[in-house]
Amino acid sequence: MVFRDPTPIEDASRALALDIARVLVRARELPVALPAFGLTLLTVQADRRALELVVGVSAPAAALRFEQAKDLTSLGDAPGSAPVRASVRALHPATAARYQRQTEVMVERVRASLTPSRWGEAWALGRRLAELPVGVPLGFYRQLVAGVEPPEALVRTGFLCNQDCGICWQDRAWGRYDSAQVLRWIEDLHAAGARALILSGGEPTLDPALERYVRHARALGYGQVTLETNAILCARDGRAEALRDAGLTAAFVSLHAARAEVSDAITRAPGTHARTVRGVKALLSSGVPVKLNAVMTQEGLAELSALPDFVAAEFGAWRERLLGLMFSYPTQPWDPKLQRLISPDPTLLRAELRRAIDRALALGLAPHGLDGPCGPQLCAFGADPRVASLRPIPEPVDVRRKLPACDACAVRHACFGVRDADVALYGDACVAPVVSSASG
Repeated sequence: MVFRDPTPIEDASRALALDIARVLVRARELPVALPAFGLTLLTVQADRRALELVVGVSAPAAALRFEQAKDLTSLGDAPGSAPVRASVRALHPATAARYQRQTEVMVERVRASLTPSRWGEAWALGRRLAELPVGVPLGFYRQLVAGVEPPEALVRTGFLCNQDCGICWQDRAWGRYDSAQVLRWIEDLHAAGARALILSGGEPTLDPALERYVRHARALGYGQVTLETNAILCARDGRAEALRDAGLTAAFVSLHAARAEVSDAITRAPGTHARTVRGVKALLSSGVPVKLNAVMTQEGLAELSALPDFVAAEFGAWRERLLGLMFSYPTQPWDPKLQRLISPDPTLLRAELRRAIDRALALGLAPHGLDGPCGPQLCAFGADPRVASLRPIPEPVDVRRKLPACDACAVRHACFGVRDADVALYGDACVAPVVSSASG
């Protein structure tokens, strides 16, 4: 399919870096030699706290770092009065140590030359640079969902989030595109044949244009527009109603555990479990149907079977709008050090997931997603026909594969396989071949 993608973001990044260098040090080009110091100003980079001038001989050695200092007050517009804290950050320790005197002189000279107005101009440019999604594949922002028929569109509005889930595969430093680009992608995916749209993130409710995206999608002819969210901001007065009025047809809300302390540990955001519960209730009471999604991490696996009872108790008053409970398998986390905490032990998973399925069905909560590309391998729940269609998969998913032991499995044709990261941790224990497709 054809996407109307933006101009390569690297071009915009280079242009903004040069603009910042012009403001801070009057540079006319990048890179630019600094013969008085024996160094070269290579580029400019920015994060949400600071601007950095990257210097080195031929490769980055150190960053002259300038941070906005909220506790300093400006004295008019005189040089040196800008609210800035200056420091040197080593990028290549050995080279940075060799040029320590030069970089310390440089960073102080730049700081002393800055007026508040020049700093304000550079800071505004830096905010724009920090938000650019440099190096992030465009496929992370817009795609037809793999392994799903009929075609379903997915658009991510950006990667900022008000939680910090260890299970997340995203880096919170990834930027976003503007609302005009998001709208173009929604149009492109509709032109490609998608009639169901998922708006995701990061956390999409942080985007002030979210209701506009929903309205535009419905006007184009998307019959379904689903919001993937933690629902924290949906608890605010009027937000759920605004989404409903824009045409939102469903919300897909992350809720990983019944107990707040377990959920907040998984999301690494204390206090947000309670806010998510309030947000779910606001969506349901406003008329927006909700499907809940529990990611089955090692951290919360022992309490997975308690979740259906919690859901029934908290949200049972809106049973007709509760679309069910999805059990998702975790992807590879952005921080690989968390992999062992994230990937569920396959033996424990097979026991706990079956108990959770039985409890959900007993309460009339339809379990979803177990046989899809976001679910576990089918043998994790014995390919239970109550919750698995056992239809052949539409296409393989490149992050999952079959093990040799899978050749003897009766449901191999319907399974997306196991994740490489789990095989690295647990080996052949990841699979327990199903003898009969009627198992359950």
